[in-house]
Amino acid sequence: MSHNPNQKETNVALDEKSSEDPTTQLSKQIPLQDRVNKSEQNLQLNYQYSAKPRQFKKASLFPDSKTNVAALSLVLSGVAEVLSQKMNLSWNQVNNTFSYEKEAETGKGKIFYYVTDNPETPQPETLAEEAALVVIDEFDPRACAIHLIYCALVASLDKPWSGNFVIDEKQLFEYTGLVKRRDLCKHEKLSILYHLLRQPAQVLACIAWPKQEKAGAFTVADLKIWDISIIRDFETDKAGNNKLVGLKVIGQAGVWTKYFLNKSKYHYHTGIITKKTVQKLFSIGKQNAGAARMLVWLTFQIKPEFQDCVMGKTLMEIAYGKDKVSTAEQDRQLRRQMADDLETDLKVVKEAGWQAELETGPAWLTSSKTAKRPIGYWNQILNSRWRFHLPAEVQERLTVDSNQLSANNIQPLSGNVIREARKAKGWSRAFFATTMGKSVSWVDAVETGTRQVSQKDLPKLLNTLELHVNRY
Repeated sequence: MSHNPNQKETNVALDEKSSEDPTTQLSKQIPLQDRVNKSEQNLQLNYQYSAKPRQFKKASLFPDSKTNVAALSLVLSGVAEVLSQKMNLSWNQVNNTFSYEKEAETGKGKIFYYVTDNPETPQPETLAEEAALVVIDEFDPRACAIHLIYCALVASLDKPWSGNFVIDEKQLFEYTGLVKRRDLCKHEKLSILYHLLRQPAQVLACIAWPKQEKAGAFTVADLKIWDISIIRDFETDKAGNNKLVGLKVIGQAGVWTKYFLNKSKYHYHTGIITKKTVQKLFSIGKQNAGAARMLVWLTFQIKPEFQDCVMGKTLMEIAYGKDKVSTAEQDRQLRRQMADDLETDLKVVKEAGWQAELETGPAWLTSSKTAKRPIGYWNQILNSRWRFHLPAEVQERLTVDSNQLSANNIQPLSGNVIREARKAKGWSRAFFATTMGKSVSWVDAVETGTRQVSQKDLPKLLNTLELHVNRY
C-alpha cells in the first residue's frame, strides 16, 4: 500500500522529561531533524561492500539462492521477540494499553510495543490486556519467517519510508519452503499464508530516543512497523463457492525507517539472513517453539567478527521463558523434559546452519552417545557456556564481499566518522579495541586522526562497525 508518509508522520523532539512518557507526545508534530553533518552523509552502515556487482538471479529474495541483506535493527528485533516469545516477555498494563518495553543498550532509548487486531486501518487501535492476550496467543512462530522476508524486502528499497515492496504467492511458496509441501493443495497453502502474513503488522511500536552526540532526540509516534495490504484472488467453482487461488502482498515500512533504515543516519543497521533459516523457521512451527525462539534470537543478535558466549541458563530462558526455567528448579519431571527439549532444539538450530560450540561445560552436553544424564545435570546445563557461529553461507557471503573490497579506491575514513560509528553502537574504546584485536591506544590514534587505518585492517573495521563508504 503506497501512500504519502507525511500523512502519518508524527516525529516529536523530546527533552529528558518528555521522553519518560511517549504517549503524551502522539499529537505533536515537527519536521524530521537533520542529525548528521553533511560531510558525513556518505556514511552507510551495511554488510555489503562489493566493489564489483555479482551475477545473481533477478527478482529473487535470495539472489545467490542462499543469502540476502535484511534490515535487522533493534526496532525489528523487538517485533520478532513479540511474535516468538509472546507472553514470556514482561508485558504491562499502562493507561488501559497492554505494552512491552524494550530498552536499548547503554540507555540509548526505549521502544514500547503494542498489539492490534485491526492493522489494516490507517490508525490501528492499541489493545488493552484482555483483547491483547487473545491476539498474542494467536501469534505463530512461523510469522517470524514472514517478518524476516519483510526485513529483506524493505532493505532493498532506497528510501523505504516512501517506497513499497510487492510479493506474490509463488515467491512466498519458494521463500518459505511451502513449494515442497506436496501434502498440501494450493488452497491450503494460501490459507496458511494469509493467516501469517498480517501477524507482523499486528505488532505496533512507539519509539522514544534521547539526544546522543550530534543525533537529536526524536520520537516516532506513528505506531505502524509494517503497513501490509493483502490482495486475494478468488475463483468460483461449479458449486458456486469462492475458492482462494492466489494472493499478493503490498507492503510499506513505517516512519521508523527514517531513523533506523536511512543510509545517511547512524542508526542504520542491516545484516545477512539465510534462506535455510527462513525455511527452517517456517517448517518447525509450534512443535519446536524453543528452536524457533533460538533461531530468531541468533539472527538478530549474533554479529560477524564478534560472537559473545551465552550462558546455558540464558539460552534456556530464551527458548522456554524465565518462568518455566524457574519452575523447573522445583519440578524434576519438568527438568527432564526441558533437558530433552534443549537437546532436540539445538539439533534443529544446527540443521538451519548455525553451529553451537560448547565453550565451558561437560562433554556429554554435545555427545549423541550419552545414554543417561549424570547427577547434577540441570546445574551443569545452566552453568554451561555456549558460543554460536554464523551459518557457513553467511560467512561465505562476508568473505566474498570482503575479498571484493578494493581498499585502494575507498575514500579515506576520517577519525570522526569512525568515532561516531563506534559511539552509535554504544561501544567503549576498550570494547572496540578488543573486537578489532587492537589496543586502546590504536583506537585513540585512529579516532584522533593521528593514524590511518591500514589496508589490511580496513575490511575488518568496516565489517565490525557495519560501515559502507563511498568510492572514488
